[in-house]
Amino acid sequence: MPYASEGQTYDVDYSSAAETNTAQSPSYAAVTARSYHSGLVNGLLMDGSVRSIRDGISLEVWRGLCTRAGGEVPGDF
Repeated sequence: MPYASEGQTYDVDYSSAAETNTAQSPSYAAVTARSYHSGLVNGLLMDGSVRSIRDGISLEVWRGLCTRAGGEVPGDF
């Protein structure tokens, strides 16, 4: 879903979820991916590996890959 702010619409997957236990330390992210490769993007994962991620990835899995401590188990993507 596009993110809209002050009358402007942005082509991003916007997440305002806090990654800490305190309201004083919120984390905000605009997670985007673009590629000149047809049907996929290359993503660098936190373990240092690079994976090709197809453009048909489910939004739930994509969001799970883009959080740090959410506890999601992405499975195969």
